[in-house]
Amino acid sequence: MTDGEKIIIDVRSREEFVKEHIKGALNIPHYDLDFHTDFLKGKDILLVCNTEHRSKIAQERLVKLGIDSQILTLNDQADLEKEGRSMICALNFISLRPGEEKNFRGQAMHLCRATESMEGFLGSKVLKVNGISAIGSFLPGDLRDIDVKPVKYILVTFWESKEAHEASHKLQIFSEIFESLGRHLAIMPIEEFYDILK
Repeated sequence: MTDGEKIIIDVRSREEFVKEHIKGALNIPHYDLDFHTDFLKGKDILLVCNTEHRSKIAQERLVKLGIDSQILTLNDQADLEKEGRSMICALNFISLRPGEEKNFRGQAMHLCRATESMEGFLGSKVLKVNGISAIGSFLPGDLRDIDVKPVKYILVTFWESKEAHEASHKLQIFSEIFESLGRHLAIMPIEEFYDILK
C-alpha cells in the first residue's frame, strides 16, 4: 500500500467481522489500534462499525496516536458490497481432577493444534479461571486472586457451521485426543453451541 491510499478499517470484534463486513475492509478491533500505528500512519482511513459508536471510540484513540481518520456513516455503508460467512461458537466448560492440570493442558493444546487444519475451523481459545469478580458476582470481599477449586477451563472453538464442528469429531485424530481428555476431568462437560451476537 502507498501513503494516502484509502483503507476501510472495521473496528468491531473479529467474530463480527467474519460474519459480515464491507468487501475489502481490514479488521482491527478498536482496542488493538495502537498495535498498528506504523501501518496506519499516512493512510486515508475510513472507520466502520455497525452503530458508529465503536468508530467514534476508534477515531478518538487514533487522534491520541496522531493519526487522522473519518467515520463511514451507516448511510454511507448501506450501498457498499458486503461479504462474510456463517460462524458459530462451541464451548466446553471443564472442571479438572486435582493434580491433572499439567496433563490436561498438554493434551488440550495438542487438540487445539490438531484442530487448526480441519475443514470449517475458524479459530479457538483456551481460558483458565484465575479468580472471581466479587463485585460482578455480588459477593463480599476481594476474590480476584482466589485459588478456584476445582481448576476450571473453558475451551472455545469457532466453526463455519454446526455440521463442520460435528464432522471434526468424527476424524480419528480428533476423537483420539478428545476422548483421552476424560480421565483428567472431575465433571464431564456438555459442549454447547452459541450464536455470536457481538
